[in-house]
Amino acid sequence: MPRQITTFEFKLVGFLTLKQFIYFVIFIPLGFIAYKLTPIPLLNLLVGVIVGAMGPALAFVPVNDRPLDTWIKNLVRRLTSPTQYIYHKKNPPIYFLKNLFFVNDPHRVMSHIESQEKLSAYLAKTKSNLPSPNRKKQSIAVLLQKPKEALIEQKKAPQKPAIPNVVVKKIQPAPTKPFFSGIVKNHRLIPLPGVLIYVKDGQGNVVRLLKTNPHGVFGTLKPLPQSDYLFEFKDPKNTYFFDTIKLRIEESNLKPFEFFSKELI
Repeated sequence: MPRQITTFEFKLVGFLTLKQFIYFVIFIPLGFIAYKLTPIPLLNLLVGVIVGAMGPALAFVPVNDRPLDTWIKNLVRRLTSPTQYIYHKKNPPIYFLKNLFFVNDPHRVMSHIESQEKLSAYLAKTKSNLPSPNRKKQSIAVLLQKPKEALIEQKKAPQKPAIPNVVVKKIQPAPTKPFFSGIVKNHRLIPLPGVLIYVKDGQGNVVRLLKTNPHGVFGTLKPLPQSDYLFEFKDPKNTYFFDTIKLRIEESNLKPFEFFSKELI
């Protein structure tokens, strides 16, 4: 049978291990010193015996198969160690995970909702216009049993009014290409959503108020007169700061503008 040899202590001094021998060497002289230093006759004997007996007790007396010194060590550790532990999170986030925005595309969600609404409306409309199968079976049975009466009833049935001619005018769709557009990023080239852009004219009047989408893009479809305009940016969370920029708006602005926060400096 294998045995645990890591905690085995060899007997180096007679029948005593090194630890037991040290206990004897320390506590028996201490008991003699306590006996000599105590002036009371009977008390000095009692104190000397108690102090001297600590060595044999630590060396030979086990409690539940554990030495007495182990119990004393665990007792002191238990009395001096804290009984309550409070968790404090101090580890900062990883540098490449900072300033990231995980936002779903609202345009994709809205298109999905609109397609579902159109499909449900179309199904409800076609379902109401279709005749029920029971009516079809009844009309076929009547036609087979009484063909003359069925034909007379069909002739007497009111005819649907003719649909008047309606002139449909083709409505021109609204322009889908923006007059000008741009993107707002931070110093890590990450798009910033929710940033407000104030477009002001030369007199300081706000002519456009724009907001970046979840991808940091903004734009306007309505054209502006050709002139110089001031672009002021504001982050509602006050996390990023921007300088006021003066730009020239032309009649056609093909390239989108790019703006960066002041952390780039």
